[in-house]
Amino acid sequence: MKIFQEGDKSKAFCSHCANTVGTTFVRRDVPFSDGKGLAKNILVGTCDTCGLTVSIPAQSTPAISKARKESTGSIEVNLPAVFVDVLDYAAFAIDSRASTEFRKTVLTFFMHRAAHDTNAVERLRGMRLVADERYPTRRGTARRRLSMKVSASLLKEVQSLERQTAMNTTDLVKSMVCVVQDDVLTMPRPELLAQLRVISAISA
Repeated sequence: MKIFQEGDKSKAFCSHCANTVGTTFVRRDVPFSDGKGLAKNILVGTCDTCGLTVSIPAQSTPAISKARKESTGSIEVNLPAVFVDVLDYAAFAIDSRASTEFRKTVLTFFMHRAAHDTNAVERLRGMRLVADERYPTRRGTARRRLSMKVSASLLKEVQSLERQTAMNTTDLVKSMVCVVQDDVLTMPRPELLAQLRVISAISA
């Protein structure tokens, strides 16, 4: 496989010029096709006639893939501190060596799993009431901020769950924490714990 450098010449089809054209490899920022984000400073082939990007060499693919993964959204909630404590305890039960950052991995794993489970919506709706019963909010209750960077695809899944459950982000997260508590701490499921331990080992 040929490795190209800036200034190298090649040929490619240009849709704007409707012809096969000479190209020059340069570095530039290239927006993603969906318009959400861009890959910065990657090597591309540009049309010598109109200047448009007309080709991307294979060597630029890893940089594009990395940039796509880093195109993120965020989940920000302010919760009674006990919900974060539950996540931390669950993370510890999965892997006692994991840092507290693993709490975010656990939560996003459960969010992704719920987005692809036809029974999850009803369970989450039920957990909304359970969350209030287990951990009622009183005046002076300590609160903690939970902030997570997530992929664009996971953010869409979370937003879909919010619509289906008719919950805001905070209530959805509180409900999901109760799901985590039941499945990891109260009635641990061995196959689920094994899967999460593999994820912990990979993400460590």
